[in-house]
Parts: sequence; C-alpha cells; structure tokens
Amino acid sequence: MSTPLPLNLRQLQHVVLLADERHFGRAAERAFLSQSAFSRSVAALEAAMGLRLFDRGPGFVRLTSAGTRVVARARRMLAASTDLSRELDLLRSGDLGDTTVGAGPFSGGSLMARAVAELHTQHPAVQVRLEIAQSLVLQQMLLNEQVDFFVADLSELPAHEQYRVEPLGTALGALYVRAEHPLAQRDAVNLQELRRHCFASVHVPTPYARRLGAIFGLNEAGLLPLALECESVYVLREYVLRHDVVISAPLETFDLEVAVGRLRRLRVPEIDRLGPRTPLRMEVGLVWLRERTPSPAVLLLAELLRVRARAQLIPPSTPSASRAAGATRRRAR
Repeated sequence: MSTPLPLNLRQLQHVVLLADERHFGRAAERAFLSQSAFSRSVAALEAAMGLRLFDRGPGFVRLTSAGTRVVARARRMLAASTDLSRELDLLRSGDLGDTTVGAGPFSGGSLMARAVAELHTQHPAVQVRLEIAQSLVLQQMLLNEQVDFFVADLSELPAHEQYRVEPLGTALGALYVRAEHPLAQRDAVNLQELRRHCFASVHVPTPYARRLGAIFGLNEAGLLPLALECESVYVLREYVLRHDVVISAPLETFDLEVAVGRLRRLRVPEIDRLGPRTPLRMEVGLVWLRERTPSPAVLLLAELLRVRARAQLIPPSTPSASRAAGATRRRAR
C-alpha cells in the first residue's frame, strides 16, 4: 500500500494560480514570490506527486491531463480550507458572520429586501452587502466567489458543475402603465391595442423575450422590442411615471404605486385567461456554489428567502398552481 502524500496547501495554491494565469511571472506576482521561488514550488509539488502538471515551452504554459484533474481537486481543497478558517473565526467570536449576496432586479425588491429586513430584525449586528444584476452577471460573481449565493430568474442560467440550483417557484407578472397613459382608464385592453405601444423592462432573458415577442410582436431579432432596458427598478419606475410606456413586472413590484393611483395595472383578457401559463412569468431560484460551507448568516438569510417565496410564489411543480395563481392575481388587484 502506498504512503499517502502529505499535501502543502501553499503549493496547491501556486498550482491553481499558474493554471489561472498560464504565465509564471504573473502567477508569481499574485503569490507575492519571485518567479524563481514560485517555479521551484510548482516543480517541488510535481516531483512529490511524480506527475507532470504543466507542459512548458517558449511563450506557453499548459495544463496536462493529470494537471487538469489535480487543479480541479485543489480548488475544492482550497475552498474547503477557506470555509474552515471562516467557520473557526465565527466559532471563536460567537458571531453569525457577514454576507454578500446577489439578486436579480425584481427578486431584489420583492424577495431579498424583505428577507434582509427580517434578518436584521432578528440579528441587527449582521452586515449584508447586496449586489443587484441580471442572472448571467450574478453567475460569474458566484463563480468568482464574490457572492455567497444569489436569487434570480433561472430561465437563461446554464447548468454548471460548480454550482447547484434550488428552485423557489414561479413569479407571475403583469403589465403596468402610468395613470395618464391612454390605456389607463380602460377596463380591458386587447393585444392589438398593446402592439401599438412601447415597452420597458429590466434585462429580458431570451426565453421570456421570445414568449412576449410571440404575443406583442417581434423585432428583427425575433425578440420583444424595448424602448428602455435597465437593471434598476427605481429608474424604470421613474421612467414609466413620466412616459407613455408599458412596463412588464412581477406582481407586487409596484403595489405601492398602484395603491396611491400613480400606476395602473392593465387587464388583458387574452393573457389573464392563461393563468400560470402566462408569458408574464419568471422562474425564481437560489443558486449556490457546490462544496462550500455557508456561514450561519447565509443559512438564516436563505431560510428567510424560502419563507418569503412560499408566501409570494407559486411553488415548483404544484398541481394547484392555477388556484394559487388566481389568488395571487386577486391580491394584486
């Protein structure tokens, strides 16, 4: 039986840096070492393993097949080491820990803001940093370990071996206009009338844009034409309050503006009768890095998000979704 190889985390970190940079000089700078010392560290690990991890040549550094496997495992070991260090700090301090999380433009206001408020009610000392962006941007932030997790629309999020997805449910949407809009005083609006007006929205995922485009009319790219696309719900709200444009948003997003009479929700019978099959829907979920140990604050916030989602969203794969959707729509009127 072979003797287990004692692994040096610093050497593993050097191997990962070299795999990222593909250049000894740049990788050495990131490790705060001279290039010669960095090269000796990598070579020593290769010698200890009895494997060549990198092919070197004039102007290139490439992972070998063995190197690819070692680097993938090294990343997980380094992440686990970081998690352990953080957990030990939390245990020593008795603190819940702080967190940085992400949310889509609509998920941030309808779910995340309320969950964070509840977290601070229970634990005022916890600090939360919230990044608002579209799903694909948040995905990259998660992979770069800039956020602990994010909640957003899942419709254009590709599968990835480094993260796992936890569906929370379906958010139904509606169409809104300002009180002075020509359509605002109508009891019902048909699709033909809607097609003569401009639209505004946050970034529209391609599947969502195609669903809407099939109903409202397509542009030359086969998508819904937008007069304004913006990731800030605040900017969109101010824009729609000052311009005759139709905005698509999940229910509850503009409850306050509707309640005080500044915005009106449009009734579109051709869409309303589709219920949960409406094109105005968004599949919402939590996205986590695999093999990471969340801090207590992260776990608490995630559970509060699940509670909010059960109250606001149609649960995933629920047979009674149509009844829940009808109740949601009635609450929003």
